[in-house]
Amino acid sequence: MNDAGPPKPGSEQLAYDDQKRLAHDGNFEERRELAQRGDVLPEILYFLASDPDTEVRRNIARNHQAPRHADLLLAKDEQDEVRTDVAGKISEITVNIAGGKQDNVYKLTMEALEVLARDQLVRVRQILAETLKECPKAPVGVMELLALDSEISVAQPVLENSPVLGDEFLLGVISSDAVHGALSAIARRVALGENVADAIVHNGDAEAIAALLGNESVQIREETLDRIVDQASGEPTWHKPLVHRPNLHAEAAMRIAEIVAAPLLADLRERTDLDEDTLGAIKEVVLRRLDSDDFNADSEPGVPELARAPEDKFGDTASAAPAVAEQPETDSTPNADTQKECVVGKRVQQMYLNDELTEHEISSALASGGQEFVTYAVALKSKTPVDVVSRAISMRSSKAIVALCWKADLSMRLATRIQMHLAHIPPSDVLRATASDDFPLSKDEMRWQLEFVSGLTTSG
Repeated sequence: MNDAGPPKPGSEQLAYDDQKRLAHDGNFEERRELAQRGDVLPEILYFLASDPDTEVRRNIARNHQAPRHADLLLAKDEQDEVRTDVAGKISEITVNIAGGKQDNVYKLTMEALEVLARDQLVRVRQILAETLKECPKAPVGVMELLALDSEISVAQPVLENSPVLGDEFLLGVISSDAVHGALSAIARRVALGENVADAIVHNGDAEAIAALLGNESVQIREETLDRIVDQASGEPTWHKPLVHRPNLHAEAAMRIAEIVAAPLLADLRERTDLDEDTLGAIKEVVLRRLDSDDFNADSEPGVPELARAPEDKFGDTASAAPAVAEQPETDSTPNADTQKECVVGKRVQQMYLNDELTEHEISSALASGGQEFVTYAVALKSKTPVDVVSRAISMRSSKAIVALCWKADLSMRLATRIQMHLAHIPPSDVLRATASDDFPLSKDEMRWQLEFVSGLTTSG
């Protein structure tokens, strides 16, 4: 930080009169040397802090024996080099200052820090931020000022590391119009609080959420992780950290298997914290995706697709059941899609009568690609004709789908997933839950949406 080193002690002690004479009447070389000494009286060093020669003032700025009044004066110096030097010294002094010390020297040190934290030169503020970023004794006001800096090179080290920043302040940064990169810096903090993690996800900053997922020291609530997974299909940068996320619950793992590229599926399968039932379910998802050829679009550039035969990706050479041969359609043969829908409809109705048509069952069906099941389930639970639900889905009407899920007594979290994975509404157009996980539309508006989409179906 400082390139001048400690103050020079001098070969022999200078008398007061000699110090005074050199400070007033010495040439610039004599004054520069005097300003570096460690045995010069404070009043002489303070006098030299106003010297017309920049190098003299720089030497005072680097001299740890200079009185704090001199440092405060130099913190306002017109020369950038002088302020940069004093910033390095003051921040180092602050790191090593005695805890709880509140004497006049301490107060002057803090005042100088505040002046430097507002300096127009980015480099001055960077020096403070880098030096004080991990200091537990750094003044809160100064660190908050640096954390809110308009330059990310200043704000980032403080937001990411400073132990004096509280959760309330961090939440304020997240909810404000912070400089780009600020939320990502917060997301990388060690042992970040769950409330702060929730706020980052609710903000929707994709880069920050990716950083949050990659931060293994932070605890992410299950419902918050589910919200991330709901949106992950449109955010490829989240896929890898999601696959490697610690404490991944079973349903989230299955839903992640639906969206990630082929190479990441192998990583998901190699996790040791998933039970056999979950691994088996993931395998079924992979086999279905292989049959539908959707890995062609998902595979990363330069990475080969998963082999389809004779051995599946998970090492079971003969476990993949052969696909049922498709029967050619003729005029005398019932439509295969109609037959399938009829079977699915009967199954959903039986589950409903047995009080088994729970949100968990609908969520699992959505994760495994059971589109007809979900459509019939929403229709039955909302007491709405199936063609009305199908119309809302085909129209990609986020408001109508949310209204139908509300009437079906499903959660807004599941409504978000249905918008994305059944209606394939782009992430930017998806309606999401409020901060309290409630529905974003009023009841009157949702009733109007139901009437509207029902009217369209009737008139159609």
